[in-house]
Amino acid sequence: MKITTLFFGEIEVQDSDIVTFTQGVPGFEELTKFTLVQPADSAPFSYFQSVQEGGLTFLVTDPFLFFKDYELSIPDAVQTELNIEKPEDVQVWSVVTVNDDFTKITLNLLAPIIWNVEEQLAKQIILHDSEYNVKHEIVLSEVGEPTQVEG
Repeated sequence: MKITTLFFGEIEVQDSDIVTFTQGVPGFEELTKFTLVQPADSAPFSYFQSVQEGGLTFLVTDPFLFFKDYELSIPDAVQTELNIEKPEDVQVWSVVTVNDDFTKITLNLLAPIIWNVEEQLAKQIILHDSEYNVKHEIVLSEVGEPTQVEG
């Protein structure tokens, strides 16, 4: 199928590339179908693009690139909901926020996206009772390597 997006124009999306968020995304619960867009020039960042609403995309990244000591435990109920059977089927993504003048980039480590890549099921969860918050600042070095600014 073809979808028209705000940032990428018209893109082709295969049914096998559609990720179903089991409960939608917080704030957009009615939108459950997304696809991961990974433009070569945007590494280490990617985009979860809504298949249902072309104007909605979330900038995301692998939090472990920036925070090597990032730890989370996926609750049993979420593992069941996403049909997670083995750890290698799981990818973890963090939503990225960039301020208006592009001088500050933060990751939401409190509410990671858990994605079962085998089943194409995902959910954004909240890590209750954790030390993380929604804005952990990062910077990119001149060679494009991720660097943590503050924990």
